[in-house]
Amino acid sequence: MRILLITGSFPPMRCGVGDYTACLAEALGKLEDASVAVLTSQESATVNATGKNYVVFPVIRGWRFWSFPKIAEVVRRWRPDIVHIQYPTQGYLGGEFPFLLPSLLMLFNIKLVQTWHEYYTMKNLRWYHIPKAAIPGGLIVVRPDYKAHMPPFYRWLVRYKHFRFIPNASALPRLSLTSQERLDVHERFAPLEKSLLVYFGFIYDHKGVDLLFEIAAPEKHHIVLIGPFNETDPYHKLIMERIQRDPWAGKVTVTGFLPSDEVARIFAAADAVVLPFRDGGGIWNTSLHGAAIQGTFILSTSRERHGYNAFENIYYARPDDIEDMRESLSAYAGRRNTDENIKRFADWDSIAAEHLRLYQTLLQG
Repeated sequence: MRILLITGSFPPMRCGVGDYTACLAEALGKLEDASVAVLTSQESATVNATGKNYVVFPVIRGWRFWSFPKIAEVVRRWRPDIVHIQYPTQGYLGGEFPFLLPSLLMLFNIKLVQTWHEYYTMKNLRWYHIPKAAIPGGLIVVRPDYKAHMPPFYRWLVRYKHFRFIPNASALPRLSLTSQERLDVHERFAPLEKSLLVYFGFIYDHKGVDLLFEIAAPEKHHIVLIGPFNETDPYHKLIMERIQRDPWAGKVTVTGFLPSDEVARIFAAADAVVLPFRDGGGIWNTSLHGAAIQGTFILSTSRERHGYNAFENIYYARPDDIEDMRESLSAYAGRRNTDENIKRFADWDSIAAEHLRLYQTLLQG
């Protein structure tokens, strides 16, 4: 079986869906009788596919209609049995073309699969999201209760798709640090008497990064922000101004972008990973999942769940409920999950096997 994955972002580009696609490609490529390729943006051209279980076609410069001939050329030359497109990604840059791509690829009479990593609601639906919903094929979602979040007409459009909920897994490696190793990492950032709180991801308003300075207490906590900063971005400027003035001056470390192994190491040493998303989150989030497999306590938000989940070692607060988040941080920071619970999280081999079953169903239909 020849499987072509299409994504706007792919390592070393910084995007959670790009990291997800790399992990999926690697796991699929290990399966017997599976050949895997990834079609993506030119920015990932530094990827060296040697020794990997897939090949990379970094051929797209700008996801616009004039890039379709390059996609068509790869499809004709590589001759996939399945074309599997990821939505959304940072690399698509907000244009309509990627969302109309399934309609164009129907010209090749190949089986199409899509993965939707975010909910589609009346709030974020656009006209160009409609054709890809109506196109036959497979639909994978990584978030639970997906159809319940969809508007009725959109649920009607996808009624004939082969629908699968397949949870994702961490794009970060799991590290087993000794107690001394955790202390060593902790002391790189702050004295041991202060709790180490970590945020990892893009610095956006809807991620609630500014709320960290309301949830945490400067006399008790040291904050580590792992993520790219842009000096010209107004929201980033707001965060930097907060960091540089009292009471937080000298009590926040900004690392910028870090390799995955180093992010995992900091996660494993932290007392808490704090992800106060304004729209709510869940275990499908790559930052959250990457922290969960280290066993570290996580404080996040949800619109569907509330309270402490012992299996995940996550407290789900109500979005923007500062007092709730403060109290949960005080109650659970420093708590570590058991190896038994961590081993029950999804892994990439099982995820790849679920994908393969869907692909086989489509090819046999």
